[in-house]
Amino acid sequence: MFLTQYGGAILGPIARLLGVVINWIYEILDKIGIANIGITIILFTFVIRMLLVPSTFKQNRSTRITKHIQPEINKAIKKYKGKKDQESMLAQQNETRKIQEKYGISLTGGCLTSIINMPIFLALYNVIQNVPAYVNKVYGLYRPIADQIYGNEDAIAKLTEFQNEYNTLKAVKLDPNNINTIIDVLAKFPSEAWDKFSALFNNQGAIVDAINQNSGKITEIYSFIGGIDLTVAPGLAFTTAIIIPILSMVFQYLSMNATPMQSTGDPTQDATMKSMKTMMRVFPIMSFIICVGVPAGVGLYWAAGSLISFITTKAIHFYFNRCDMEKVVEKAKKKAAKKIAKRKAKGKKTFMERMQEAAMGEQQQQASASKNNVASTNLKSYTSNTMKKNDSDVKYREGSLAAKANLMQRYTDNNGGK
Repeated sequence: MFLTQYGGAILGPIARLLGVVINWIYEILDKIGIANIGITIILFTFVIRMLLVPSTFKQNRSTRITKHIQPEINKAIKKYKGKKDQESMLAQQNETRKIQEKYGISLTGGCLTSIINMPIFLALYNVIQNVPAYVNKVYGLYRPIADQIYGNEDAIAKLTEFQNEYNTLKAVKLDPNNINTIIDVLAKFPSEAWDKFSALFNNQGAIVDAINQNSGKITEIYSFIGGIDLTVAPGLAFTTAIIIPILSMVFQYLSMNATPMQSTGDPTQDATMKSMKTMMRVFPIMSFIICVGVPAGVGLYWAAGSLISFITTKAIHFYFNRCDMEKVVEKAKKKAAKKIAKRKAKGKKTFMERMQEAAMGEQQQQASASKNNVASTNLKSYTSNTMKKNDSDVKYREGSLAAKANLMQRYTDNNGGK
């Protein structure tokens, strides 16, 4: 059910919270006479992106600090250059981690930001897809039509039959006993569908009257610049709507290239950055393909989000390019020192410290097991099959494994193999 509020355990509450925001924006626009879903989506995207600016700023600051202290990190890397054994690799990682920790750089910081952003994005997608479920006044435009269809077997049959004419309607499950599912279907109607649906009732009756009273307003609020219907996927046809996937692709490209990638001197990090650079070339194309196949309203959110992301990233870079990085680094170092002291006082360890200790412990266990296997193999090699029967003239080093094995062999021989 697309336009019934999303009920997921994690994304559901986030979607409802974001729905409150989009409902608030729409009502303000309605009061000043410019109620429009397109404008609402753009303002909504702006508000959400502004709420995420602090995490973006923090991530960029960590990147700048890392770049500033790169010579110190490179020194630690150079110390273990050419050493491929596990012990050396773990030691290098440990030294690098300590340097980063000294300046308050978290190796999981970027991942954490992405983890936080992902459920927000998925919840946003559901809100944009399900506008009538979250915006009261939009829901109110569909409700009178749904009320006339609900409980009317003939109208339900015609609506079910009508679903087969549009691909966007086929994906919606219609439950005659749930009025929200009727709105689910109606909210997917493209602008020209209203007249076709009315024709099924010979353009007369209570259902047609309700459509005539509300469909004009519905078409108006879902119509964007150049008459783009935000409920319809642009497709690859040469129409005004194709501008949304194109803008999404362009803004995605600008956003992903707003931060230039530079070599760090660490082969592992450079390889990761190279992979990311390859992905950066693919994402804008993926953005275009996705926006071609989803309702234009979702594509508009994506395009607006990419543009705002590009602008905020450029603004943050502008700030850091003109600030004193020495002061920024020193401030971060002092803050990190207090945090480390506080953590040590409580006897706590960071996630990376626990991971490092686990890796070191595993390495020691493997080394111990390997040593025991070698000793066992050496001992087993001295059997009655490999020992000479008449080797009394052979001299072995006193206390050696061979001498002990020879003594055991002689004892066995003297006792008849017992």
